[in-house]
Amino acid sequence: MKNHILRRAVGGLFTATLLTSAFSVSAADLVAIYRDAIAQDPVFSSARFAYDAAKEASPIARAATLPSIGLGGSATRVNSETDFAGSSTSRDYTNKAYTLSLTQPLFRMQTWIAVDQAALQVKQAEALFADAKQSLITRTAQAYFDVLLAQDNVELSAAQKKAFAEQLAAAKRNFEVGTSTIVDTYEAQAKYDLAVSKEIFDQADFEIKKHALQQLIGKKAPSLSALKDNVALPLPTPADPEKWVAAAEEASPSIAQARALYEIATKDVDRNKAGHYPTLDLVGSYGYNSAPSTSSTLSGSLVSKTTQLGLSLNIPLYAGGGTQSRIRQALSAKDQSEQNLENSKRSVAQNVRSSFLNVTSGVAQVKALEASLISSKASLDSTLLGKDVGVRTNVDVLNSQQQLFQTRRDLQQARYSTILAQLRLKSAAGRLTEDDLAEVNRLLQR
Repeated sequence: MKNHILRRAVGGLFTATLLTSAFSVSAADLVAIYRDAIAQDPVFSSARFAYDAAKEASPIARAATLPSIGLGGSATRVNSETDFAGSSTSRDYTNKAYTLSLTQPLFRMQTWIAVDQAALQVKQAEALFADAKQSLITRTAQAYFDVLLAQDNVELSAAQKKAFAEQLAAAKRNFEVGTSTIVDTYEAQAKYDLAVSKEIFDQADFEIKKHALQQLIGKKAPSLSALKDNVALPLPTPADPEKWVAAAEEASPSIAQARALYEIATKDVDRNKAGHYPTLDLVGSYGYNSAPSTSSTLSGSLVSKTTQLGLSLNIPLYAGGGTQSRIRQALSAKDQSEQNLENSKRSVAQNVRSSFLNVTSGVAQVKALEASLISSKASLDSTLLGKDVGVRTNVDVLNSQQQLFQTRRDLQQARYSTILAQLRLKSAAGRLTEDDLAEVNRLLQR
């Protein structure tokens, strides 16, 4: 009878573990946490501001190809006294002048190449920001499921401790009436003490994971919607990892960044070579000057107006070898960026293949652990029945309970890890979007 009660208690505790979060009042789901992260995560905010700043590179570079107009002026108050042969002359006047100047570049190869480089810099910034978006999705999902796993561990530890406490109490009673040995009591006490230690550790880990989520969303971590039980986790589509690698080479933000840097370095070689080219500008100016006449026969102010329009040509002849040195430097930087691009392609391909295997093996592991959970429950039931008829000991029951709880832990962890691996696979291939996060969100309880 006591074992029957224990059997129902263990089953009830597992049911409670699964349903605790499902009926939490105002539990936040993954999409809600992601929205908070978009608004509050300082890492993502920093990336967004960096992108806004980088977008200004193009208009700054284009400005060097457009006309530049300047206006300068002056107003000078002059007071002079002249003493000659006993005759003193005093003058007090204001000298006014202004100049309007215009410069329009006509041929500046370096400037035109710099415009192309600026466009590539914006392209690189777009890739960086896209990477930051995908990183925020994976970091949010990681923090979310870390909290869920820690919460599951706390609940399972509490259930395990309660089950072992009942076994310990039963072992003590049986020892008192002489139906079991002191060894059973010691074994039950050891299991109970370990369960208490595990519960303390899990509670501390739960608080740590909540603080990590708090850092991401900028506020106290709310109650979270739990994962549905017996949720079906799909295999990657397409099922060929090489197709994922091919897609990653076209869409991966990491490769896009490295490719943009290589193209910038290539343009930098051309820009430095253009240091040998002449420059040609259209220049013009209009000047106005007003000052009083210094002639004794003329009175009033002298006004002069000057208009100039012409071409300014500059041909570099010798710069101490600096131009050639900069070209060699740019060529080495280009070779370096080419190797970085190749390394990025290989790293992304490796990451994609690893993530693909993590998903496929994770799905298989989840199915195996689901079957193992059923077997562990059946094993516990048969062990309890065997103890009733005297063919199993209290130690056997404790071991069966330990296996059941550990299987449950492993199953939950495998589910979360597989979901995260799916997101990381799409991120590595450059295909991760908010729609993918919404798809994961549908796996949560409402």
